Amino acid sequence: FLIKEGNMADTVTGPTILQQNDKRVVIKIVNQSDGNGGTTVFADVSALAANKNGQSVTTVSLQRVWWSCANGDGGDSFARLDYEDSDGDIPIATLVDSGYWDLREFGGIPANTTSNSNQNDVNFVVPGAADSGNTYTVIAEFIKNY
Repeated sequence: FLIKEGNMADTVTGPTILQQNDKRVVIKIVNQSDGNGGTTVFADVSALAANKNGQSVTTVSLQRVWWSCANGDGGDSFARLDYEDSDGDIPIATLVDSGYWDLREFGGIPANTTSNSNQNDVNFVVPGAADSGNTYTVIAEFIKNY
């Protein structure tokens, strides 16, 4: 699927749900930038499976994240995970170079519901400073909150 920005478009594979049960969901995305930046809904809360009692997911909390941001000149090869909010997205984490964070020891990063207009989805954001050809791979595990 493609994110359109001007006359070009990022090449985006995913987001793909790798694993999902009543407690958690693991999602993967791969993005090749066209150099214009872009935003893709990464964790669409309303599209996640309800639990065995039929309750819908209301928010997700980031537990672990694996990432690789490659091919830039070092200063522009980064990405972000943000909580979607119509008043301006709320940053969760900036992902630079490659790495792995395990946030489970302290319960992860909870959903930010401080704004009345919070949409509760998580967005994957490539900055406008990205070079054409920069590639980003992110796999994230979230706890599903009901």
